[in-house]
Amino acid sequence: MRPVIHRKRSQTGFSMVELMVSTVIGLLLTSAMLAAFVASARTYQMQDAMAEVQEGGRYALSLLLKDLRQSGATVSGGILIEGVENDVSQINAFETSHSDNALVITPANVGSEIVYLPGLKTVSSEGRTYYIGNSGGIPSLYRNNQPLVEGVTGLVMEYGVDSDADQLVDSYNRVSDMSATDWDKVISARFYLLMRSSGRGVTDRSRVLPAPFDTLDTSDRRLYQVYTAIVLIRNALVVKGAG
Repeated sequence: MRPVIHRKRSQTGFSMVELMVSTVIGLLLTSAMLAAFVASARTYQMQDAMAEVQEGGRYALSLLLKDLRQSGATVSGGILIEGVENDVSQINAFETSHSDNALVITPANVGSEIVYLPGLKTVSSEGRTYYIGNSGGIPSLYRNNQPLVEGVTGLVMEYGVDSDADQLVDSYNRVSDMSATDWDKVISARFYLLMRSSGRGVTDRSRVLPAPFDTLDTSDRRLYQVYTAIVLIRNALVVKGAG
């Protein structure tokens, strides 16, 4: 009778410890990849919000600056404009109504030749009103009932008053602080413009905005940006300098 020989069979595979270690490593790698993806998404969201706020802010600034620079066109109260109701037989200059050029002839005793001068067109004054309204539930900058820029949340205007007529601003006042006589002394304007992003949750936490928007609630964690500018009212300076 032959003896029974038991051969040991070699076993292959992973032990429980190895499986647990590999699982932990896989979880760590997955967490790192997920954190990198979230950080990339947050960075993209922040950059997109910054581009949105900056684009809207620059456009709103350009509109306000352009209109403020051209405001204040008027005639000084000390300038007298002479005229006649009817045509006269002898004139040195005459207003034309329907011509692009005016023919001016100097008196004969001057001894000069005929002078051609281009005619000047007269235009009516135009008023523009800026304010903050809602366009489809979104705060926007309006001009004369026309929405211009979305995302404009606040607009504060202050007027530079030259109290002693030296063509230097002595104080900046808001409308509520202006007296009836202060308006003729305005030579500049300073305004504050508040822009916000359309998306919520852009920032990690709410923050306190600078004055004059320091009381605004920013718990929606949107991206807010304050723009400010000072504009000289050129027409007002010209009239005061001529006067």
